[in-house]
Amino acid sequence: MDTLVRTVTLNGFLKVCGMHGLGAHELLREVGLNAGSLVDAERHISAETLCRLLELAAQMSGCSAFGVQMAEARQSLDFGIMGSLMRHKQSLRDMWQAAIHYRQLLNAALAISLEPDGDLTLLRFEMLVNSQVPQKQATELVAGVLVRACQAVLGPNWNPHGVSFMHAPPQEQYLHKKFFGCPLSFNSELNGLLLRTSDLCAPNSAADPELVRYAESVVTPMHASGENPVLQEVRKNIYLLMPLEQAKIERVAEQMHLSTRTLQRQLDQSGTSFSELLDDVRRNLVLRYLLNQRYSIGQVASLTGYSRQASFTRWFQLSFGMSPRQWRQQQQAG
Repeated sequence: MDTLVRTVTLNGFLKVCGMHGLGAHELLREVGLNAGSLVDAERHISAETLCRLLELAAQMSGCSAFGVQMAEARQSLDFGIMGSLMRHKQSLRDMWQAAIHYRQLLNAALAISLEPDGDLTLLRFEMLVNSQVPQKQATELVAGVLVRACQAVLGPNWNPHGVSFMHAPPQEQYLHKKFFGCPLSFNSELNGLLLRTSDLCAPNSAADPELVRYAESVVTPMHASGENPVLQEVRKNIYLLMPLEQAKIERVAEQMHLSTRTLQRQLDQSGTSFSELLDDVRRNLVLRYLLNQRYSIGQVASLTGYSRQASFTRWFQLSFGMSPRQWRQQQQAG
């Protein structure tokens, strides 16, 4: 099932189209949208449609940094009431923890995690979009928006320690390097920003506990009434934990502050099971990794939870009707 995102995600699209002399309305129509899609920020559109729109815009403009330019053109934290909540937290760490807690409201197609490692912390993200849908521009837009959100707290001249992308590098990287202002790693094992842990602890000069309390009083009921919130949260946690070889129901339940039995019961009530969700995410992730030639079949098996390549190959054969090697060769031939 395709995930829906709010049209606020397209903030900056019209401006960047204008910079390149593109007809934004024609591009919107090409992917089945209309100008009204950009008027109501709370309207929802397909995440896959959004990805296709950004790829089409990059292709028509000849600009490989279209998503990055959209991020640059956007206002910091232009997420409505969620932006107010995040903007006035006590520190950057508190801001991202709030974003993770309310991520269903922030962007249903995005999973975010903070993964500390000494002096550095990885702000990692995964897009919950079919792996066969082009998403390079959308991924770079997300990374750019995360940078702009950090700058809202730490100042406009702040830059991350590094940025990693799973996709291949563009031929021209000048605009990417100019915007991110740090080393860029493409063909990486993950998507994310590498932050200095000290930056996460720096106090936010705009912190306002009263505004945070008001924003939380608004978003808490919205968060509780979201469509299939349990399924969304389980899927997002599986996306984040599978490459770490931790995608077990016990670990997911822990991340959601639930007991394993409670999570199983909630999934039963939703008409599904953990194994079904796990298999759905695995099918999507495995194709994403196989499209990246740097990974051997054995590495793809490991990244998707299989310790033995033979077991992985059997599962793949049952799921896709061919071996992973045959699938990869078919993609290369196409």
